[in-house]
Amino acid sequence: MTGWTVTSSAARLGRLVGLRGRWTTPYAAAHAAGRAQRGGGGHGDTVFARAYARRLARASAADAKALATALSEVGEDADVIRRAAASGAPIAAIAALAAGWANLPSTARAVIREPAGSGMGALRYGGVRARQVDRTTCGAAVMAVMLMTGDPLVAAWLMTGRHCGDYLPPEVLRIVVSERPSRTIEERWSALQSVLHDQVRARGLAVLPWPRRFGTPPWRVDEETRFAGVAFRGAILDDTSTDVVAAAVAHASAALRDGIPVPMFTGGDSSGGLSQVMPRHVVLLVGRTSHGFAVYEPGTGRVVPLTEARLYGPGPQEPAYGHWTRACWMVLPQRKSEA
Repeated sequence: MTGWTVTSSAARLGRLVGLRGRWTTPYAAAHAAGRAQRGGGGHGDTVFARAYARRLARASAADAKALATALSEVGEDADVIRRAAASGAPIAAIAALAAGWANLPSTARAVIREPAGSGMGALRYGGVRARQVDRTTCGAAVMAVMLMTGDPLVAAWLMTGRHCGDYLPPEVLRIVVSERPSRTIEERWSALQSVLHDQVRARGLAVLPWPRRFGTPPWRVDEETRFAGVAFRGAILDDTSTDVVAAAVAHASAALRDGIPVPMFTGGDSSGGLSQVMPRHVVLLVGRTSHGFAVYEPGTGRVVPLTEARLYGPGPQEPAYGHWTRACWMVLPQRKSEA
């Protein structure tokens, strides 16, 4: 007998009383599927490229020249500058990153270029495996990888301990102000998870913080994710509904095509006891594959495959779910028409 989950039950109840997320409607799902199939998301058609173009259009002549110079200085790594511009970093910081790019160690440039790695296998930052630092910080580790994907200045700080010009990204500033240890990559990786965990737990219970031992509250991740100016929304999954899962796959695929990773909460169900019916773990969809998705799993610090078919309903323990069995919740970009 198939067990129940809190999220699938809530989604079904919502449908019974006429409430459903706009993202699940046939029109929204079809529109997302169309966006996902537009191609591989070239340099001119990603969330970063569009944000860079908007910033360039608003820039003064001097700032526009500085951005163009920064692009030319990094050569084939121009996407790093587009990401930095999309993050909202000051022009001076972007220029400093570009000016020092060639002098960075190759290992640092590789991480800044692709914080989620370039394929399946262990994800490492220098000699440090990109694992969650304790049993409660899976969500924080996922948010850290996503943050660095959206803001290369955070990735540069992680790998070098240095900042660009006088600018500190907000999360790095909180680490500095709180005087968390940050001398090594390992300490910086731990500190980044710590500040993000504190940030996402704050006001997790209205005006009160979410208890640390319960990990990451799903309904706060959308509000606390900083990524290229994108607004996010939580999407409750009923993984027993073919239409809902198909819509989730379409929206996740469209986001990835646009350069936006997708956090996903996983868990168990009532067949394993009431303690497993809530979302229990967080992973990050970081790419599409021919059969499904590439998934960063913070418990092992690896990028592993997930077949699209596995998202439909219960099954055996899934490595890409952190060895849980059910998909519960996604954090998706929110389009204005679906707000």
